[in-house]
Amino acid sequence: MLKYAMTLLVLGGIASSAAEGAQLQSPGRDAPAGSRQLWECFTAKDAQPRKQEVERNLLPSVAFAGEVEPASVEARMSLHKTPALSVAVLRHGELDWTAAWGRLSVDGAAAGCDSLFQGGSLAKPATVLAALRMQQQGIVDFDKGIEAYLTTWHLPAGRQTSANPVTLRNLFTHTAGITPGGYDGYAPGAPIPTDQQTAGGEAPANSKKVEVLNAPGASLVYSGGGYTVAEIALQDRLDQPFEQIMRTWLTIPVGMKQADFTQPLPAASQLRAAHGHLADGSAVPGGWRVHPEQAAAGLWTTASDMAALLLEIRKGWQGHSDVFTQESIRGLLETPIDGHAYGFRLIGEADRVFMTHYGGTLGYRAGMTLNLESGDGAVYLTNSDKGSDLGLEFLRAVSSTYRWPVFRQTLVQRASQSADVLEPLTGRYGFEGGPTISVVYERGALTLVFPNGDRYAMTPIVGAPREFIHPDTAVRARFDGEGMDTTIFLYGQTGRRVAAAD
Repeated sequence: MLKYAMTLLVLGGIASSAAEGAQLQSPGRDAPAGSRQLWECFTAKDAQPRKQEVERNLLPSVAFAGEVEPASVEARMSLHKTPALSVAVLRHGELDWTAAWGRLSVDGAAAGCDSLFQGGSLAKPATVLAALRMQQQGIVDFDKGIEAYLTTWHLPAGRQTSANPVTLRNLFTHTAGITPGGYDGYAPGAPIPTDQQTAGGEAPANSKKVEVLNAPGASLVYSGGGYTVAEIALQDRLDQPFEQIMRTWLTIPVGMKQADFTQPLPAASQLRAAHGHLADGSAVPGGWRVHPEQAAAGLWTTASDMAALLLEIRKGWQGHSDVFTQESIRGLLETPIDGHAYGFRLIGEADRVFMTHYGGTLGYRAGMTLNLESGDGAVYLTNSDKGSDLGLEFLRAVSSTYRWPVFRQTLVQRASQSADVLEPLTGRYGFEGGPTISVVYERGALTLVFPNGDRYAMTPIVGAPREFIHPDTAVRARFDGEGMDTTIFLYGQTGRRVAAAD
């Protein structure tokens, strides 16, 4: 688990207050569900109190007792330098409400529920679900060697064998052993590589060459390149462009009215597109990056459309969908690996599991979650690199209001530790089969330094004698032992001291 957590850290996949009238509502927002259009802002007849409670009660990941008060959506958007936020909330298998706040850019038009955001890696589960429908009809086989479908490009020789080939199943589950990492995208107007150039690492591609570095099925390693291989295979199999495949096999059957995999985004849609913003609040040059890696990161969408997809997944789980078979949806969760299934993180236990997926591209962060048993869930889309912080605060507010068992806020009590206690804990700690992290003492506090350079400044808290928390992520660390026998408990694993401080 620690190894996968480190992978997520490496991937990184986070402002102004809403003006009067910036939150758009359809004039007929209380119309019967059968007559409304999903892309309009909507509030169910009895949902207004729940909606208002969520809007007023956003809290950071970690709240220190006696120090933090709930805040409004607009206040937290301003703090996180996130110009726009679009959301949808599901309750008991129905859409409860949708909303949008803020502006498409700092000085731009008001955001609405029809505003388009880059969904980043939310494209991945969408691709999986489209391919599931193809498998239902015998067009592809998830367990067949991928070379059976590739005609315009072929995987270079690597750790795959004829007895253990790369398949769609392990491409989709990130177990194909393919080059790890995601995609940076391209500036609008810049030369765009073909999928074959992307996979081959050939100009004008700015990504690594796809290679099978580990035996297929041996380990879980996030790979955007694996999804590009799947994208090529599906296009070769159907002899159609990817955006057309996704319209035919997913967005139209599900009723996703705005979602689009076309890259670059068509000019007719650009007026409704939220512009991406960096963590400091500045705009992404050109508004956004172009992502020809459509299966991995090329989705433009609305919160309402992603909610429609979640609702259809749940219908499939129940055996009530005309789009997904019950067997195919239940098969998604049959064999999770390290708490992950086809890119979904399975958060919670037993019938309280929320299948959750996040996405991020430069200037955008997104997330969606669904409990298949209860039909509860939510979607958030933002246009800021700090949008994941805001989105998680939104999920916590929803969790509190709707009494979910997950995404709850962490309430702790701050403690005080002297330098005499902190400095002896510094050094390097190694995890069996995993990375080595550094613990340094700076500005009067301990900081965890991860292999990718991320630095987590830790706050002492009341609990174990030497227990700490990272206020932004709620990651906890606990130290035991003395001297070179000191250990750190982090991400559910124990790291042993391998070197003292430099």
